[in-house]
Amino acid sequence: MLRGLDSAASGMFSLERRQETLANNLANAQTPGFKKDDTVLRAFPKLLIQRMNDFNEAGKVTASGAVQIPGQPVPIGDLYNGVYAQERIPSFTQGSLVQTSNPLDIAINDQNIPFQTVNGRQVKPNAFFAVQLPNGTVGYTRNGKFDLDANGNLVTSEGYRVLGADNKAIQLSTSITKEDLQINQDGQVIAYPSDPAKTKNMGQIGLAVAQNPADLRRLGENVYQSTNPLPLIQGNGTNPGVSLNQGFIEQSNVDLGQTMTDMMTTVRGYEANQKVLGVYDQSLEKLYTVGRLDG
Repeated sequence: MLRGLDSAASGMFSLERRQETLANNLANAQTPGFKKDDTVLRAFPKLLIQRMNDFNEAGKVTASGAVQIPGQPVPIGDLYNGVYAQERIPSFTQGSLVQTSNPLDIAINDQNIPFQTVNGRQVKPNAFFAVQLPNGTVGYTRNGKFDLDANGNLVTSEGYRVLGADNKAIQLSTSITKEDLQINQDGQVIAYPSDPAKTKNMGQIGLAVAQNPADLRRLGENVYQSTNPLPLIQGNGTNPGVSLNQGFIEQSNVDLGQTMTDMMTTVRGYEANQKVLGVYDQSLEKLYTVGRLDG
């Protein structure tokens, strides 16, 4: 009976974690470049139950038609000991691109990157902007809502400096405004594109392609990090399948309708496990009442 209590409790804990993930997805539905997380629920290792002191008879055939091996214990079946939320797996599917006409809003479109074979399975690589984190390490983000700080540095909405293809932060002259900039599909930052006498290439936005995005670790603030730094794309035309769109923002890939449906389903599952716990509690109370000796 106590196994049932453990199974119901494990179900509640797992669904609670799943609900937290769904709530976080919903809260970031309007965050540019946000990638939703999916919660993986797995059963605890199953146990094979066999009868004690009961062995197969010679030549006996089971209902499935299999011939039993004489002397082997008679199996009863499998026993599962509950479920647990093993991990959160980010989904890096492309979000829709929305035009903002802001010169420093940059969206990545990497749908045309060819699939790669990683550990024997097909994986879709994804491209990311490279940014410099406060501790000096490199982070990766899909949020291309950039701006210029007081020193002319190209920064993200969280204040992280955007790195160029040379692994150095992109810094412009303080006299250059964002209206003076043009960013082409390869990430080249061009100042004063309409004035040939002043036109100048200010660098190239650093793009990194993760061959297996599932290896990235979420740090928070829509930033990921890799155990080993990802190489940045160098030069023009060396980023097959990746293009940048100036004046666009990539929306979150969270499906609001599906997320709300999943949240309601999770709540119903949680309530069902609560009822199971209630039934077990009542049964144990009756058992205690029957077995109690009045002195």
